[in-house]
Amino acid sequence: MVGSLRTQLLALLAVTGTGVLAASCGGDGGSNEPPPSGITIAVIDGDGQEAIVGQELGEPLVVTVTDGDVASVGSTVTWSATGGGSVSPTSATTDASGNASTTWTLGTTAGLQTAQATLSGAGGSPVSFTATAFADQPAALSKAGGDQQNASLNGQLPLPVQAKVADQFGNGVPEVPVGWTATGGTVSAASVPSDAVGISSVTVTAGAAAGPITIVATAEGLTGSPLTFSATASEAPITAAVSVANFQFTPDALTISAGTTVVWTWTASALNHNVVPVASEPLGSGPPADGPKTYQYKFNNPGTFVYYCAVHGSPTGGMRGTITVQ
Repeated sequence: MVGSLRTQLLALLAVTGTGVLAASCGGDGGSNEPPPSGITIAVIDGDGQEAIVGQELGEPLVVTVTDGDVASVGSTVTWSATGGGSVSPTSATTDASGNASTTWTLGTTAGLQTAQATLSGAGGSPVSFTATAFADQPAALSKAGGDQQNASLNGQLPLPVQAKVADQFGNGVPEVPVGWTATGGTVSAASVPSDAVGISSVTVTAGAAAGPITIVATAEGLTGSPLTFSATASEAPITAAVSVANFQFTPDALTISAGTTVVWTWTASALNHNVVPVASEPLGSGPPADGPKTYQYKFNNPGTFVYYCAVHGSPTGGMRGTITVQ
């Protein structure tokens, strides 16, 4: 009886021990071990600031480093200004809260600039910061385009005349008034503020007299002001037309003033024609050709000039023409 009871107790202990062992080993496949640790880095403060080029940002750049859910103390964070400027310090150790910081002095180029914080082996590394750099105070006025152009009398210069307002680093400065005047022509506006990239622009129309045009841009207190641009007004070229058709120049007799350019135009159906001078002018148009085609020659010297088609004319008859220059 006693032996039987002892046997039952041993069996019960064996079953209980097996159950405890099974539970301690996971039983249903779970684990009582803590999750693996992981160090990560993240931005805390200082992103998205604005300042003048070359100046220090008002707030430091701050990151936090954690190991799981716990602040990581003593981690070394490396800082760099990747898109302009400088940082100080370039290396910082995380404090009791897991934070590290630096100050950022922007570079001298206006626009978006970037900086980074790096922690070797950390999740999320490197992290980036951006800042917007604005141009400094206006310092200089310079030519940006439109100098040394030509226009016909009362005609507009082909390109706008442009002046750039810049800070000490060459960045364009907006909203600076620039005054404009012209001698020998007219400007489209007496004052034009600089645009987003620092450009002030006017169109210029030549006057009624041939000769030089002087355009002046002025911005008070700026180096380079007043700024002078030059242009030239000239008479429009004078042309006369001759049609080249089969067996005929039309008109075959033409009177022009010196300095006139004669333009010969082959009609679409004209076949195998050219312009050949009897003497030195006009210069020949080359081998006989079919239309459509054009050829031109400027007559600068007074006189009477005879020309003909080598295929259908001669110096004395057939397909020939006369140009009288007065």
